[in-house]
Amino acid sequence: MTFALQHADLLRARATAADFDPHLHGTYSVVVVTNGTAHIWSSRWNRTVRAGDVFFFNPFEVHAGSAGGLAQYHVLYPSEAFLDSCSAAIRPDEIRTIRTEVMTRSRTTLHLADALATADDASIEESLRQVLRECDFSVESPVSTSASIARTVCDLVRQDGLRSTRTDDLAREIGVNPSHLVRSFRKTIGIPPQTYVRQVRVARARELICAGFELDDVAQMANFSDQPHLTREFKKVFGVPPGALSRGVGR
Repeated sequence: MTFALQHADLLRARATAADFDPHLHGTYSVVVVTNGTAHIWSSRWNRTVRAGDVFFFNPFEVHAGSAGGLAQYHVLYPSEAFLDSCSAAIRPDEIRTIRTEVMTRSRTTLHLADALATADDASIEESLRQVLRECDFSVESPVSTSASIARTVCDLVRQDGLRSTRTDDLAREIGVNPSHLVRSFRKTIGIPPQTYVRQVRVARARELICAGFELDDVAQMANFSDQPHLTREFKKVFGVPPGALSRGVGR
């Protein structure tokens, strides 16, 4: 995987992969398949994608996949501000979700793939906006649901994900049994809560690297024990060490 920072609201990456384990990102992810076929699952959907397709993940949506060979793809990580420019802006207390799972090969998806192939920043941004304008979105305020335990844990971790967050402490804070918390969280989100905590820290580390911080400072600020610890966890999510991102964005 190689990276390029188009501007503060749009990071992009180019990658080749056969398989990737369950993980998450702190931003929206728009994935453009350029070669091969892969089976993708997330906590929201489960489908096979092919060259020319574009698929979508929301922030902190756990996902994984298997290509059964090698698949090539680009990933675009637009910020909330970028999404605001493509659809109606949301209030701070609202949650915006991309409901579209996969946009199958079409003139719109191929325009985006062509723009990524030429690496023309203006064309990439224009083509991505067109793709997002054709997506279905929902906007809602947080409510109590059957998945409220998992959602509450996610909110707590994202709000204070850099401290040492033990499962027992989380369970005590929301008033449930720790075992029940783990079962509910894994059933709803797809990974154990402590794995989620570590990946939220990786998402935070990615933001700090893009902001220009040195890797040893990033490790400390994102609450990793040291830089090798950051490197191990970062590679689990992106398949490459954090230095690849640092070099790719020109820091």
